[in-house]
Amino acid sequence: MSDTSHADRTQQATPRRLEKAREEGMVMRAHSLAGVAVLIAGSFVLVVGGAKLIDLLELCMRSGLSPGIEPMREPSRIGDAVIAVLHPGLSLLVPYLVLMMAVAFLTDLLVGGWSFSFKPLLPDFSRVSPAQGLGRLFSQAALAEIVKALLKTAVVSVVAYWLVRARLDSFAHIAAETWPYAAHHAVGLTMNVFLVLAGSLAAVTVLEVPYQIWQYRDRFKMSRQEIRDEHRETDGNPETRRRFRGLRQKLARARMITEVPRADVVITNPEHYSAALKYDSERMLAPRLVAKGAGLVAQRIREIAAEHGVPIIEAPPLTRAINKYVDLGDEIPTGLYGAVAEVLAYVYSLKAARDLGRPAPTVPGGDRFEPPAEYDA
Repeated sequence: MSDTSHADRTQQATPRRLEKAREEGMVMRAHSLAGVAVLIAGSFVLVVGGAKLIDLLELCMRSGLSPGIEPMREPSRIGDAVIAVLHPGLSLLVPYLVLMMAVAFLTDLLVGGWSFSFKPLLPDFSRVSPAQGLGRLFSQAALAEIVKALLKTAVVSVVAYWLVRARLDSFAHIAAETWPYAAHHAVGLTMNVFLVLAGSLAAVTVLEVPYQIWQYRDRFKMSRQEIRDEHRETDGNPETRRRFRGLRQKLARARMITEVPRADVVITNPEHYSAALKYDSERMLAPRLVAKGAGLVAQRIREIAAEHGVPIIEAPPLTRAINKYVDLGDEIPTGLYGAVAEVLAYVYSLKAARDLGRPAPTVPGGDRFEPPAEYDA
């Protein structure tokens, strides 16, 4: 991208610019959303499985206190004793950590989707530049992060104060309870408070996601000149496009001219336009336009038709209508069936007369070759 100040970048980023950013590893993310999801999922799991956790903690304590003095005197048996103590806790801790990792990973993909790139792993010395570091420290983005952090802290602090104050008596009664009831009661209260706090933090974080999306799109805004440069890179230089378009038209005319000798009839304006038609009842549902043109192209079509004995019929209104409303290679539209059928009927009678050595039939007069009014060209 060209060197342009952010003030000049007033246009939304093009899809190509956003795709290029993804290829470079710059993907829209709301990492705080993943953190909140882990808190809520972890709190929910602990609330549901809190009793099982207490039982495992008690089993770990019993396992740690139960070995006698004999295993301690034999170094080879100390490892087995340690495993016996840690195994109950690890059997719950490992699945719990795997679950939290999966929640964090999947939630992080909700905003921005999946992207894999080695570009962020390459050295970038601008990240260790003191000047740029100070610039980022006192930037608008840094100020926004401070405001968001203060807002989250204020919300969580108010909710935490209200929860603790409302449950202060319950926490005080735990001291008078015996094991394991005190542990179960403490875990239940703590997880309840933790879950409510995570929910309040989630409410603030969800409101933050639209800001993250806006900030990401604002980061890649483009100037009008950058958009023009991108279109030029994508579509090519206008002069080059004109040359290619001219070449394609020349090739199309060359292919078109080769179809004229195989046409059934050429209808003319008589001088300005020409159109060559072909009809094969076994392969076509309607007559097809195989060549058309104006000026010198029309003249060339008439010359080739005359050289190969293709009938040339003057039908000015029909010729103009076909040149205007029918694309090369397309079948004649239903509105022109009647007029074209009259032309082909005369051509077939003309060929039959030639084959039998009879005089050529008279060209139909009146409006038999005239197209309908809606095809007036």
